[in-house]
Parts: sequence; structure tokens; C-alpha cells
Amino acid sequence: MKKILLALAIPLVLAGCKPGEEKAISLAKSEVAANLKDPASAQFRNVKVAKMTDADDGRIIAVVCGEINGKNGFGAYAGFHPFFVELNMKSKGMFSKGVDYTLGEHFLSSKDTPPPQAYIDRCQ
Repeated sequence: MKKILLALAIPLVLAGCKPGEEKAISLAKSEVAANLKDPASAQFRNVKVAKMTDADDGRIIAVVCGEINGKNGFGAYAGFHPFFVELNMKSKGMFSKGVDYTLGEHFLSSKDTPPPQAYIDRCQ
């Protein structure tokens, strides 16, 4: 009986260790905001995980899409612009909430930059 309970508990514990959508959104927001003149001024809307895939080597590949607004050089908000970030995430350990990650493809629109095909394919 104890072996059966243990066999049932192990997948539950391991499933809780994988990076999830909340972590992907948090990391993406941090990366995108870091590119602003005033990262603390970042405002986000319509942020979602458009795609989340389990890779064979234990990594999670997530594509996060949304819109960001931030202050320009004059201190005024510039308006919302689309972005997407592809993250390659891997848990730091079984009992850790930390995540090692690398950036894949990413895009942050400016006022004069139309979204590239990669954004359209992933986010619309």
C-alpha cells in the first residue's frame, strides 16, 4: 500500500517543479521592461502564454505575447506596443522554484515598427 501511494505521489511532486505559465509571464515582463528607458514605468496588458511546449531534454519552451507601455525620454507614456518573447526554461532542481532560462526569438515594437511575421505567426 505504501509503495502504491509513493508511486502516485512522485509524479505529483515532479509536476509541481516544472516552470509554469505564471513564471514564463513574469520572466518575459522582466526581459521586455529591461529594454525601456525607464523599466519601472512599464505597464502591461493582454499578456498571455501563446504556446508552451515540453522539450525532450526537460526544458519548457514558452512564447509570451502582449503589449507594453513605458515612458519615453520626455517622461510621457509612449502608448502600448506589441511584444513577444520566446523563453527556454528549465527548473533549477526538484525542490526549487528557481528557473534557468535563455531567450529565444523576441520582438518589441516601437511606434514606427510594424510587427514582423514571427509575431503574427506566434501571437495572432
